[in-house]
Amino acid sequence: MSDFNSIAQPWSMAAPTQNKLPVNPDHPFYYKHWPANWEFGYSEFKKGKKTELKPVFYPSITMERVVPGVNGVSQLQGEIGDPGSRLGRLQQKGYTILDPNNFDYLRVYPAKYGGKRHSSKWETFRVLAGQVVTEFNTKEFNKWRVSLIVDGYIQLPDSHFLELIILSQKRISERLIASQHLPEIRKKLDAEYKRISDMESAMKDIKECGHKYYEDLVNVD
Repeated sequence: MSDFNSIAQPWSMAAPTQNKLPVNPDHPFYYKHWPANWEFGYSEFKKGKKTELKPVFYPSITMERVVPGVNGVSQLQGEIGDPGSRLGRLQQKGYTILDPNNFDYLRVYPAKYGGKRHSSKWETFRVLAGQVVTEFNTKEFNKWRVSLIVDGYIQLPDSHFLELIILSQKRISERLIASQHLPEIRKKLDAEYKRISDMESAMKDIKECGHKYYEDLVNVD
């Protein structure tokens, strides 16, 4: 087994040339957030000796690859592109752009098949039996997403968008009702009802508590 975490370099540093990750190269990326896009999930926290789950709406964070010739990205040199124009248009549309130079989430690996591989700091690589195995630290990534709200980089979710997400979830449960006499479908339906109830509870708490709702999550282990 080979562990390649030690060769990952921050975005601002040049990646070493030895001990290359056996993958194809790709292009650098920026993380971005659109105010209408939120993901529902749960955050674990300790209550006495028990571990409980708190329902949470996380900001959806997606990648914007900087690929020369795509989406108006001009070529600077070789596969290196200038993202300025593209990112500016996204910001004009209302996107929040998270620059890796400011948020330190981007890691660069030397790629065996030429160039560099770009990944987030929450993704790790190992080689097992000749295959590249990736793992993603969802818990730490979610903490970072919460911190973006607490620190004011991303605004609190508007209840309008949360209501749309909940409505979509209710439609999923409605499609199961006709077959609820089947035990396995009844089980799925009960899980959907529980999820909807948790979503509504989270939306209510966010309305009432505002930033404090997310501040309470920052130090959750």
